[in-house]
Amino acid sequence: MSLTNYFGRTLPVVLCVLAVGCLAARNVKGSPVSDPLTKSYELEAKGDLSGATQAMREAVEAAPDDYFPRLRVAYLELTSRDYRGAAADYERAARLEPKALEALLGWQLALNSAELYAQAEAIGAKAVALDANNYLALSRLAWAKYKLGRLPQAASVYKKLLDAYPSDIEMRLGYGYCMLGIGNKPEAVAAFKSVLAMVPGHARAKAGLLASR
Repeated sequence: MSLTNYFGRTLPVVLCVLAVGCLAARNVKGSPVSDPLTKSYELEAKGDLSGATQAMREAVEAAPDDYFPRLRVAYLELTSRDYRGAAADYERAARLEPKALEALLGWQLALNSAELYAQAEAIGAKAVALDANNYLALSRLAWAKYKLGRLPQAASVYKKLLDAYPSDIEMRLGYGYCMLGIGNKPEAVAAFKSVLAMVPGHARAKAGLLASR
């Protein structure tokens, strides 16, 4: 399986808020940038993620106990693929707002992306404790468990997701590969065939089916 699909999934509602905020925070063309937050949004809109991150760091320095600037720094780091930096800042944001699921989800994604799977598993468990049926928390937890070789546990999480999302190709593939790793080839074959029934010619499903023979 590939981690690419995890990069492709959006973060929780906070990222939508960030995007909307980006539009709202822009100054009228030609007007001076008056604060680090506005500057950060404008630089991000221009594709300058490094500059946008640095501007947000200024906001963090000005208000170190303010949750949102820290969360935005982490988001920008994650977007820039500075996964370890993002993980550290999501952790700091989570400490500022212990009940914030969005910070845990970002932290979990950053840890998985950095291939720090044992830590991602622990943070995933915290996210699931806050929201037992959260798709992002569960799917990322399943991935961490799969990468750690905890295949029966990963399979159980994938199965829970499939009960709610039967047509989810990635979760079905994850379940199939868990079954293949456990040695339950009939169950693996059934999973891969079900993927091929939905997406004929799917490369990873075909590879899994071949490996299950």
